[in-house]
Amino acid sequence: MARTRAQGRQETNKGSPTTAQPSKTVSKKRARSEDHRNDKTPNDKEAKSSAAKKQKSAAADVEKQPIKDRADALISKYGVAPLSDLGLPGSPSSDAEKVLALVFNAMLTSARISHELAHKSVKCLIEANYQDLETLSKSTWQAKTEVLTEGGYTRYREKIATALEELAELAQEKYDGDLNKILKKADSQPDKVRALLKEIKGIGNVGVDIFCDTAQGIWPSLAPFIDPRSMKTAEQCGLGSDLDAIWEAVGKDPQKMTKLAAALTTVRLDKKEREFA
Repeated sequence: MARTRAQGRQETNKGSPTTAQPSKTVSKKRARSEDHRNDKTPNDKEAKSSAAKKQKSAAADVEKQPIKDRADALISKYGVAPLSDLGLPGSPSSDAEKVLALVFNAMLTSARISHELAHKSVKCLIEANYQDLETLSKSTWQAKTEVLTEGGYTRYREKIATALEELAELAQEKYDGDLNKILKKADSQPDKVRALLKEIKGIGNVGVDIFCDTAQGIWPSLAPFIDPRSMKTAEQCGLGSDLDAIWEAVGKDPQKMTKLAAALTTVRLDKKEREFA
């Protein structure tokens, strides 16, 4: 008897292998595998966390040392006592002549003129013995302009010559001829020192920053200080931006801080940051 199409399909279906069972087997294997991984996850996380903490701690220890190393490298290569190349002693003594010379430096280098010309002009003032207040006071206005001209300080020579005359008068009348008395009058408080320095004609905020940068070695109460313009240089040289950390790196030594500030100024002006990056 001929089979119907329906019967043929039923017999074919009975003889076909089922595909449901392999699917269930694969699912069970996957589940066991996931359970196995989940069992290990807590331990793995703890191990990774512990390793991360160790790495962080090691990195922190490493960071502290390079700050000191980098500071030492900067000081070794470019750190000099302010104006020591002009014949001023590099000792921590704060005699009246040294302080007056540092005021000259702050006054001239804070103007919009090249650092080289400003430095040369300060040298000429010192060669003329103007750091001696009596010599400065007796010198005529015309003589002062000629000394400044010799240093190449032609753009502001009349203005600075006038400022030098008024500086001599201020030093004599208010501080008995010794600008060290600024520190005493300010009770050694940096903010008060800054305010009194601004009374000197020709010295503004930038000039005060320059003076604090260079005078902290002889007026330790000003330390630690780094000219704000040099703080970016400090970061580029690997010292970071934390002034207290940098202060620690130089052993809280005002003399070393002065030399480091001088080094950073040189690196900034001569664009030598890459040497320490």
